Order: sequence, then C-alpha cells, then structure tokens
Amino acid sequence: MDKVFIRNFFIFMLILLSAVGMLGYMLVSGDKELEKTDHRVNRTYGVILEAEQITSLIESILSSQRGYLLTGDKSFMDRYEAKKAALSETIARLSELTSDNKSQQSRLAEIRSFTNDFTNKLEERALVDDITVNSGLLDDINTVNSMKNNILRVNTAILKEEYGLLNHRVAMVERKKSFYLASLVIGMAVGTVLLLLFNAFLLNVQRKRARVEASLKQTEDRFAIAIDGTQDGIFDWDLETEKIFYSRRFFEMLGYNKGATIGTIKDTQDYIHPEDAARVMDVVEKYLAGGLSEYSQEFRMKHKSGRWVWIQSRAKAIYDKNGKAQRMVGAHTDITHLKMKEEKLEAEKNQAEEANRAKSDFLAHMSHEIRTPLTAISGIAEIMAKRQDNLDEKQKQLVSTLNNSTSSLKDLVNDILDFSKIENGKLELNEEAFNLGELFESVISMMSLKANESGVSFVFDYEETKNTDFIGDAVRLRQIVVNLIGNAIKFTDEGGVTVKANFEDRDGRDFLRVDVADTGIGIAPENYDLVFERFRQADSSVSRKYGGTGLGLPISRNLARLMGGDIHLSSETGKGSTFSLLIPCKYDKETQHENRAALEMGKKINEKLRAALTGEDKALIVEDYEGNVVVIGYILDEVGITYDVARTGLEAVNLWKDHHYDVVLMDVQMPEMDGFTATKEIRAMEAQKDLSRTPIIGMTAHALVGDKDKCIDCGMDAYLPKPIVESALKKEILKFLHKKKAA
Repeated sequence: MDKVFIRNFFIFMLILLSAVGMLGYMLVSGDKELEKTDHRVNRTYGVILEAEQITSLIESILSSQRGYLLTGDKSFMDRYEAKKAALSETIARLSELTSDNKSQQSRLAEIRSFTNDFTNKLEERALVDDITVNSGLLDDINTVNSMKNNILRVNTAILKEEYGLLNHRVAMVERKKSFYLASLVIGMAVGTVLLLLFNAFLLNVQRKRARVEASLKQTEDRFAIAIDGTQDGIFDWDLETEKIFYSRRFFEMLGYNKGATIGTIKDTQDYIHPEDAARVMDVVEKYLAGGLSEYSQEFRMKHKSGRWVWIQSRAKAIYDKNGKAQRMVGAHTDITHLKMKEEKLEAEKNQAEEANRAKSDFLAHMSHEIRTPLTAISGIAEIMAKRQDNLDEKQKQLVSTLNNSTSSLKDLVNDILDFSKIENGKLELNEEAFNLGELFESVISMMSLKANESGVSFVFDYEETKNTDFIGDAVRLRQIVVNLIGNAIKFTDEGGVTVKANFEDRDGRDFLRVDVADTGIGIAPENYDLVFERFRQADSSVSRKYGGTGLGLPISRNLARLMGGDIHLSSETGKGSTFSLLIPCKYDKETQHENRAALEMGKKINEKLRAALTGEDKALIVEDYEGNVVVIGYILDEVGITYDVARTGLEAVNLWKDHHYDVVLMDVQMPEMDGFTATKEIRAMEAQKDLSRTPIIGMTAHALVGDKDKCIDCGMDAYLPKPIVESALKKEILKFLHKKKAA
C-alpha cells in the first residue's frame, strides 16, 4: 500500500469513529426501545465495517500477490497469507452479524465462493516460474480483476442493504427522540466520506495498474532491442500451434533479408544440410521427450550464396504441470569462423604428426644405414687393437685413431637417437641393481686416459659411495657422468677436473650427488640456460675452438630429470665451472651379492663361455652385410663356437630345418625375408613338430623406441642394437648356454 492509500484510510477511520461516537452518545440517552434500536444500529455498523474491511483486504491481497510476482520478495507472500486469513475471519464475523438476514447470508455465500476462486487463481499464478508478458498473462489479469469486481459488487450490495437498514433505524430513533434531522445529517456525512474514500481507493488502484502496465511495456521494449542487437538468431516455437517466431537475425545470418516473421519448423529444415537433417531433428525430439538434460548441437545451414554456414543451436523447453513440452525458446549462433580455426588446427596437427613420423622414419633408416657398417668398423678396430703387438708405432697410432674415431662416431649416433627419444617422450629407463663403486671405477678407467691425453689432472673421490648397491639405469647414469666429465676435460686447458660423489639428505630423502668441477674457461651467468639447449654452446667462438654437437648437456639434464633429479650449474667466466648431478637414491641391499657375481662374470666372460661349451655347440649367423659377418665370426671363433652363415631370412629358415642350432643371431633387415618373418616361421615349425625352443637373439641397426618390443613380440628371446658390443653379445650367448646345460 502506498502513502496516499494509508492517509485516506486513516481519514476514513477518523470520520467513521466520530460518527459512531455521536450515534453512540444519542443511543445511550434514549429509552429502552431506543436501546434496542441502538443495538440494531450498532450491529448494522458492525456489518458495514466488516464489509468495508472486505474491500480493503481484497485490494491488499491483490497488491501483495502482484508485489511478489514483480520482485520475488517472500515478504509479500507472508503479507498475502496474513491478509487472506484476515479476510476469512471478516467473512465469518459478517456471517455471525447477519445471521438473522437471509438475503445477506445469501450474498455472503456468493462472496465466499468468489473469494475462493479469487485466491485460487492468484496462487495458481504465483506457481508459474517464467513470467512472460503475453496474451495468456493479460487474460489472467482480466480474470482476476473480474473476480475482484464480482466480490466488490456483492459486497456493495451488502453495504447498500445495511446502509438502508441504518438509515431506517436512525430515522426511527430520530422520530422518537426528535433527532431525525441530526441522524440524517450524520448518515449522509458518513455515506459521503465512505464514498469519497472508496473513489480514492479505486483511483489509487488504477494508478498502480498503470504503473505495472508501463513496466511491462518497458520490459517488452528492452526485449525487442536485445533481440535486434544480438548477433544470434532467436526463435520461439509454440509446440501446440506449431508456429515459430523467428527474429530478423535468424535468417539474416544466412544472407536473407526477411525481417522478424512467424513461420513453421519447415522454414528451418529447408536450409539444413541433408547429411545433418535427420540427426538435428532426432536430437530435438529426444530433448523434448526428456531424453536429454539440455539442448545444444552443431550443424550446417545453407547460405544464400550457396556456401554452408556452421550453426550452434541452443534452446530451453517450457513444460506444463504434466511434463509435456509447450514451448521451445532458443538461439542460433554462426560458428563458421570457429570451425575454420578447428579445421586449420587439425590440419596443422596432422602435418606436424606426419612430419614427426617422417623424422622417425628417417632416423630409423639412417640409424640402420650408419650402424650396419659401423658395427664392422668398430669390430675390426677392436680386433686390431687386441692384435697390435706386431705393429710398429705408426701402425699402432693408426689403430688408436681408428678406435677413437669409431668411438666418437658411435657416441654421436647414440646422442642423436637418444635426443630423439627424449624429445618424443619415449625413452624408457631400465632399472636394475648395480654397484655404484664399480660403475665409478669404469668411468675413472675411461676418463683418466682422456684427461691424460688432454694434459689435465683428474681426481675422482667416490669413497662414500664405494660399497653401495643402487637401483637405477646404470647405463644412463654412467652416460650422464661421462658426459659431464668429458665436457669438463674438453673445456679445461690448464689445471684439472675434480669429481666428488657422495650422498646428501634433502627434506628427509637421500640423493646421490656428483659434483664435477673444472678450472676451465667458465660460463657467464646469462648463458647458464643456453648450454642446456640442444645444438647450442655458450658462444660461436667456443663452438669453433672446441667443436661438438651441443647435445651432451641437454641429453644429460633430460636423463637426470627422467630419473627424478636434475643438473645444476655454478660458474664464473675464466675461473671454471661446477656441474652438480642430483638423483634420488634407491638402494638394494638384497641383490648386492648377485650384482657383484654378475659383474665378476662379465670380467671373465671368455673363460666362462669356454667352460660352458660342450664341443658340439653351433650357432647360426643371419646377416647380409659382410663386414658384420666377419666381426661376429671373429668373436665366436675367439671362444671356440662353430657357426654357419645365412645371407637371407629364407636361407636361415632352410638351414635351421637341417640343423637345430644352439643359438641364432638374427639380423632384422635382410633381402627375401626379414628377421621378424624368419623368426615367426621358426617358432611355427617348433610348435608344429613339438621341438625345443631355439634361442634367437635379434640384431638391428634401427635401435629406436619400439624395436626391442617388435623383436620380442615376433618370438625372439633377446635384442642387441648395432654396433654390437662384444661383451653384451657374449653375455647373451652364455645365458642361453647355461639354460641349455641346466635343462
């Protein structure tokens, strides 16, 4: 209620109370008959007051309900319930006051009926979630106003009759007490005041209604502006009439200047791509049937120019109380530019993957092409190094140069392949138990000679780690330490290199720490990160003077991080550098004895091989490159193993049929039949004829990620990458000879 209504209400109450007081004074001074009449007058006044309360309460109920609908404030509903209860009580009191008046009782029955319908309609409107200005809402407002007017009409009739009774009874009092004139004046005054108040109240209600209608009009205008301003095409589908409202933008994004229009679903279907049409309608039907929690899909629609536009369609359905969809309101958004970006990114991704596959294929091919002759070169170099007693100094120098060059070439190939594996995230660590002291001794043995050749001192303190058995990838750990020491020796012209290995506690966890310090050229702080980048060195002058690929440090750091650690650098230009390797410790006390025994076996491999031979052992070398046949043959001759040679996979299978060899050394890439196929053929014949399994050791020059798995999957028992390491080959052969002996 606004201030005007409150002011008028209090004025009415003041005048009414004054009139009642005056009439009360006159009635008190009357005789017994006047007292009876006065009683009837008071009762009539009571009816009038209660009837007037009905008018006030009806308007209060309507005002509270509208306030709730417009603001959603729960306090309006609390006020609504209070006024509703007061209305019920007022009607009950009226019924009691007019119990002797049949016509008034009949009217009160009408008021009860109209009041129930009125409140039920208001409560039904309060349950609607989505308040949209449309013809349905206006019909509801008209219905409510009609019910209200019916109540007021009947109530006016009650008032009219009661006013008649009042005037009649007052006239009787006046005639008897000579107060007719005074009573008439008072009655007219009261009637006039009540009429003025009623008119004022109606005017106030009309003003409120005008404000509501203005607000609704403003909301409609805002909605229209929003539709015109958005880049989306809006649609409103009435599922009962099958009519759809399309905004101007809906068809404008397809190149048509139709403006806002009313149409059907066919207006949309005519533009949908034939390949998408069935799917689009299937999703719509499934959503309306409740099979989907939300509606959103993408499809193509035909532009006026003939091209296809990608559309994202989103909508929300409105359901009735029975769960049946009545309307579906949504929007279409042009996402063609996003689809073009997605397609471009997908094409770039495919191109990058294709380039990566091409790079892997190239590395695999180059690995094979380089490693195959490198196996022969490396093997011959080792053989010549063992047989150099009869060579003169110049020949020995040539052999030494050949060995060093071969070793450098192997390291270069390994670095390139290792970096490729790391870059692709496919390098796997092979964790086994090994002795740290023995690993460091092998590093010292190798790097001492290199330091001596460079004319620098070399000290390696590993006393704290000497008797520690460790779990990890010994080959990769050795590779990191050798890289760091080799790098330090390389960049040190005077002074020396000092290495210290010890254990360090970090936050309650043990780490292996290896510090490699040199007195070399040093590195400027701004170049710290640069030296860990691939193919980069601190500056071009360093590269020209010292050479190198720039892969050693990046590979070492990546390997350290794969192990859960890292490499840190501290340096000063002209004063040397310190590279610190930190790796989490994994100890293995139980395998210490076995690990030492295995290392000891490696030291005496030739003696153990000869002891394991029975004199009847025979191997099959499957290799098409003559240089590798010579080298592998020499290794087998050295320990007394006889062998046959097959130049193709097909020849290998035929030889195996005639001689069930004790071990087969199988090259992977060969003419006529590759090693994978030959191995599968042998395994199939073993299974068919129930023969014992022949150990087959795969030898491949590819040495990339997955090659080992391919060898094992096709039926091979072991895998050796080329160039073949003599000790590794002998260990594998010895392993299978021991198994044969045990069997």
